[in-house]
Amino acid sequence: MKKEKKDKRIQDPIEQLQLFGYENYFNSFVKLHENGNLPNCILFTGSKGIGKATFAFHIANYLLSINEKNNYSVKNLFIDVDNSSYKLIKENIHPNFYLIQNEITEKEIKIEKIRNLIRFINKSTYSKDLKIIIIDNAEYLNLNSSNALLKSIEEPSKNTFFIIIYNNSINILETIKSRCTEFKLFFSNIEKKNICQDLFDQYKINVKADIVVDNFYFDSPGNLLKYIHYSDISLKDDTSDILSCILFFIESYKNKKNPETLTWISTLVEKFYNNLCLNNNKNISNYFLNSYKILKLINDMKRFNLDENKNLYLVTDIILNETR
Repeated sequence: MKKEKKDKRIQDPIEQLQLFGYENYFNSFVKLHENGNLPNCILFTGSKGIGKATFAFHIANYLLSINEKNNYSVKNLFIDVDNSSYKLIKENIHPNFYLIQNEITEKEIKIEKIRNLIRFINKSTYSKDLKIIIIDNAEYLNLNSSNALLKSIEEPSKNTFFIIIYNNSINILETIKSRCTEFKLFFSNIEKKNICQDLFDQYKINVKADIVVDNFYFDSPGNLLKYIHYSDISLKDDTSDILSCILFFIESYKNKKNPETLTWISTLVEKFYNNLCLNNNKNISNYFLNSYKILKLINDMKRFNLDENKNLYLVTDIILNETR
């Protein structure tokens, strides 16, 4: 089933005004803050695409805009577009906010970014105002940048708060985890369906969230939104539909070289072969072998400087041969 193509891009977490599905988590943080028990070093862990960064930006806006006009709406989990802190953070000029994240083409967060953070902290020590630091995709911190960060989070000043976000499928230094209060973020399938439906409604995507989540229960709302929004596929539990989606993302990667696309391809390949196994159990051994070959080719592309066109040609050839 095709969907109507949309030109509107998916907003970055820093721009997302509405927070979906985090009511209980957010109210817990409000209580911690009101009681003076908010930890200075917070670690958000969970799967990629569940909204950890969006949640962090909403927490930051809540804290920074409490005494501002058009401040954060705790009742509706909503950032007012006219809110001063929102505008300053979005333009990266808020004097009491600092963001570290890896660029889309970077495979690590280098030490220079942490050194710039340290300069920000030292420059701000004369001010008693609240300071919020968000470090997104902390799994990309290399050893040097991780060790440099340790010195900053060991003894933060009373009004300085670190929010560190990382994908729990990849490890970070235990020394960083040990200095933070960890919050493991997780949603049930019912909660994921509700979040997905809210996101689909926001982007005017005419696809039923319960069908998508039932068939892709292992993935997150954010990833599922991207799969559907940037392709012309409904992601129903249909082998030909999934095949079309895989081929779409292969072409997309060739054109844009977005490393995240490789993850989407791997997820869809697993679903594609799962369907093949269910429909034809006589060829299970071959399906497992071919699935392993494809996932290894994609993984090697992420790790090594390989001939990408050759690898993607091999992936496409193996996939198409399954349907002949």
